[in-house]
This record gives sequence, C-alpha cells and structure tokens, in this order.
Amino acid sequence: MSDSPASPTSTTSDPPSGASPQTSTMPPIVRSVGRNVHLYGANDPATELGGLFLTNGITNANFYSMVEIIIIFESEFSLYNEGGTVIEKDDHPLQPGKYYIVATGRRVHNHIFMVK
Repeated sequence: MSDSPASPTSTTSDPPSGASPQTSTMPPIVRSVGRNVHLYGANDPATELGGLFLTNGITNANFYSMVEIIIIFESEFSLYNEGGTVIEKDDHPLQPGKYYIVATGRRVHNHIFMVK
C-alpha cells in the first residue's frame, strides 16, 4: 500500500472462462432500519437528518455530542422531543423517539457519511 492520499484501487480477477460476471440482486442497504432515535430539523420535520439504535449507556449529553459531530452550527442549539420539551444536556438516559434541532443561528453544514 502506498502513502499517497489517493483512494486505494480494488482489483478482481476475470471470471472463469465461459462464466459471465455476476451482478448483485440485493437491494441497497437501508441504514435507518432498526433505529429507534430519529433526528430532524425543527424547520423541516419531514426530513430525517440522522438517527441511531439506542443502546444502554447513551445519555442526553452523548446525543448532543453526536449531533455536534454530524452537524456544524453557527450558534448554540437545543434538542426537543416530540412533545416539545427541551432535552437537557445531562447524564439522564436518552429515550427512544423523535428529536428536533432548534438553533438560534443557521445550520452551516451536514457531514455526509458513506458506507463502502
């Protein structure tokens, strides 16, 4: 492997003589299946920005930190649950459900992650 910043190249051997290359008939991976925590912007509650499968030990403060990783804000933000209650940035266990981001400024950037 080289130290260059270029993407690595994958090579495969040709199929055996007389065989045709196979194409996948599997549907694309749906990454949101199984999530029980969903994240939306308050201004666009129909578009899911992200989510996770809640496991033991994830706190409200952890969730705030996760949101700060995937979205860059110009200002402070708060998370609200479906009932409109602000979620404090504390060590209480995060609960399953839908959460909405409310920010005083605008959202600057969403990081897009790709699975290969």
